[in-house]
Amino acid sequence: MSSDLSYSPFDPEQTKDPYPIWDQLRGECPVYRSSFGSDEWMVDDADDAGAVYVVTRHEDITYILEHPDRFTSGEDKNGPGIPPEVLAELSKGLPLSTTLYNTDPPEHTRLRTLVGSGLSPQRVAANAPLTRATAEELASRLTGGTAELLDEYVRPLANLALLDYLGIPRDDQARVLEWNEMWERLFIPGLPPEDQIRAASKIVEYQQYYVKAVEERRADPREDMLTRLALAETDGGERLSMAEIAWCTMELISAGAANTVDGLANVLLVLLSDQERWNAVRDDRELLPGAIEEGLRLEGPTQWLPRTAADDIELSGVRIPKGATVAVTLQAANRDPEAFPGPERYDPKRHGLSRHVAFGRGAHYCVGAGWSRMALRVGIEVLLDRFPGLRLDEGYEPEFYLPIPVLRCVTSLPVNWTDAG
Repeated sequence: MSSDLSYSPFDPEQTKDPYPIWDQLRGECPVYRSSFGSDEWMVDDADDAGAVYVVTRHEDITYILEHPDRFTSGEDKNGPGIPPEVLAELSKGLPLSTTLYNTDPPEHTRLRTLVGSGLSPQRVAANAPLTRATAEELASRLTGGTAELLDEYVRPLANLALLDYLGIPRDDQARVLEWNEMWERLFIPGLPPEDQIRAASKIVEYQQYYVKAVEERRADPREDMLTRLALAETDGGERLSMAEIAWCTMELISAGAANTVDGLANVLLVLLSDQERWNAVRDDRELLPGAIEEGLRLEGPTQWLPRTAADDIELSGVRIPKGATVAVTLQAANRDPEAFPGPERYDPKRHGLSRHVAFGRGAHYCVGAGWSRMALRVGIEVLLDRFPGLRLDEGYEPEFYLPIPVLRCVTSLPVNWTDAG
């Protein structure tokens, strides 16, 4: 292994372009003991069992994702624990509850069955016309031949469409997004305790909003996701608790909006970075599903996910000790030439494209992947229809940031056109 090999997902240069270091790791040390730790995000690095092992090969990563019994999600992966005074403030609301993110089978299976009942392909398809109407409304506001597409179209589309799907009234959506920002901030290491307490008090308000919404839907069911969560039952008649509904809804908004905003922005970057790609999809819409999947493979927003080794295990010749955190680099897997020959090449007709892991794999495969794909497809279709000559501004160079540490998203999409419909 090269002595100058060093990886951290928080390195600004590696945020800008992580693919060279991933290629180097994959070739020289596909299971790499890194030095980044709890002061940066997801782990306790007090000893060797708390070290972070970065995995970069597609074969190893799919094995990890498909074996949640050996690489678990149930351990605390959010860095330093919540201070007691913050927990005391949270205790004024609903009890802390597990979610899809931090559970493993069989508990994860129960939650996924109940939450997933509201995200069936049929329900997602039925929602597509409303998502399209939202996209059309936002696109109609893009006038004058120029726009900042991320702020003026992508982000509001993902947020509005997701909250509409959940059943949050438009008049409440700005407030819900503010609460959601507080919920995300609560778990950022280094946030001053007074700010964490303030965030916790807002989260209590946030939870009470869902208590009222769920009670209303149990009395008067509607065609929305909140109703599905309120009424979902297992075959044995078990329902989600009120706390589970609140925490899982908060998780759905946080993960669903972020992944869809970042996914749509990054896929548009891939398509618009070469005008021939955009023109090809514009002229042949049958290319669009493959173009979206290839865009997610090339620039999927989730760069890595943490797992915990349940026992000592050897992977690619490296011993990973029990308790160690494993950084599963999804986007490194998606650029592995063993899985995707010519991985840097854009090819919407690529053989085996379904093997990409932008939405994960196995038990923790993104429960909202179907909805997110629908939103991406509709969002791009509306742009293709209204702005067939859409292009990035001349001289534009993309920059990336980490909205949360496991996500990587382009910071802006300045575009122009001359033939808006």
